[in-house]
Amino acid sequence: MNFIFGVILLAMFILALRVIWATALQLLGALKNAAQMLRSYQSKRQARHRLPVIMPRSRDDMDWLAISDSVRQEIQTRNHGVNREAVRLEAQLQAKLKTIEIYEADIQIAKLERELLKIKPVIESPEPEVKKPRRSKKQSVAVSDSAAQKIPHQVSQLRAALKGNGLSVPVSESVRH
Repeated sequence: MNFIFGVILLAMFILALRVIWATALQLLGALKNAAQMLRSYQSKRQARHRLPVIMPRSRDDMDWLAISDSVRQEIQTRNHGVNREAVRLEAQLQAKLKTIEIYEADIQIAKLERELLKIKPVIESPEPEVKKPRRSKKQSVAVSDSAAQKIPHQVSQLRAALKGNGLSVPVSESVRH
């Protein structure tokens, strides 16, 4: 039994040494890598301070007028693109305002139609019947003309009611009860 415990303890000790050894190797590799990075950074920094700054120069003299013209042209094309967007948005706004005006007109028409329905029973009330004369055709034609004259008068009242923006229209005496 002591032998088995001894073997188990030896195996655990060997495993612990291997884990410690692997961890130490990983830490050593990380430290080497960090030290190498520090050395390269310091060498780059020192090299930068030693060398003089050299401005890149083209072989041809730079044409500053051409450069300024091209920059101006680019700015104008960008602004023109913005203006197109503003024009498009303005057109959308105008279309929406027109749509709102149409909706308001539809509401006004509905109000007038409702008022017309209120006036219509008064206008369509039965009129006293005209007795047919027995004497001649000329008098019957005159009676039918007077009935035809009453109908356009009622139509003109309805038109006036629609144009009057909802104002009540005075009803003629022939239509009143």
